[in-house]
Amino acid sequence: MNINSNTELYGIFGMPVRHSLSPVLHNAAFLQAGINAVYLAFEPRTIKEALDSMRTLKIIGASVTIPFKVDAIDLLDEIDPVSEKIGSVNTIKNQGGILRGYNTDGDGAVKAIQDLGISTEGLKVLIIGNGGSARAVAFTLLDSGSKLVIAGRNRERVEALAGDLKRHGNPVHTVLLADIDGDIMKDTDIVINTTSVGMSPDSDDTPIDCGLISGRNTVFDIVYNPHETKLIRESMAKGCRVIHGIDMLINQAARQFEIWMGTKAPEGIYRETAYRHIF
Repeated sequence: MNINSNTELYGIFGMPVRHSLSPVLHNAAFLQAGINAVYLAFEPRTIKEALDSMRTLKIIGASVTIPFKVDAIDLLDEIDPVSEKIGSVNTIKNQGGILRGYNTDGDGAVKAIQDLGISTEGLKVLIIGNGGSARAVAFTLLDSGSKLVIAGRNRERVEALAGDLKRHGNPVHTVLLADIDGDIMKDTDIVINTTSVGMSPDSDDTPIDCGLISGRNTVFDIVYNPHETKLIRESMAKGCRVIHGIDMLINQAARQFEIWMGTKAPEGIYRETAYRHIF
């Protein structure tokens, strides 16, 4: 990579993000595609400061992660219809000082499921969490015909997400994590953890009692560090099909590239780079 005075700047805004693979992935893609750009990790105090910096420093594009995905919505100049419906963004494009927001999380997650040969239409999906990632995954799955159950610790936040979903699609059920039992799980097809529970260094934690999981479930953990979370390990031991968080990360990152550059992403280099750095 030859950094010079014409090098364009991209980055990720979040707290924390020093563990993020996004700089590794995007910089590899820029290099492969011959794009004079660099992608860095930033931990701003507020998302407003970060967006002001995008305009001032002419940062061309940015990824947005925890805890800024929802708060960024009201500070952008424009958001695409998908992000407006979801209520969170994970991607920003700076076009002459106009900041436009997008969300690639939902498409990245659904593609990871479909790549396993699973059609999401008509399946019952238990989504654990109610933050920005949960919103993106839930709305996209609802659009693809899935039946959803939203689970979390905070009843008010769970019901709020379910209420937003109900305004755009089919009925959505809710349950507190402490109330999940065998009856709920027996007809659940896919379990998706959208929280950070199980992320390194707290890798001994699980978002759900693994004793409730059976071999009939497909288990998807969006946490990608570690590659095999405790939830994934225990699910594999029970014979479950599993989906790793790295697959969602690769898919959503490739879509970000396409939004920023307006060209097809070099998906192969995203996948090759990701797997080289997690093993």
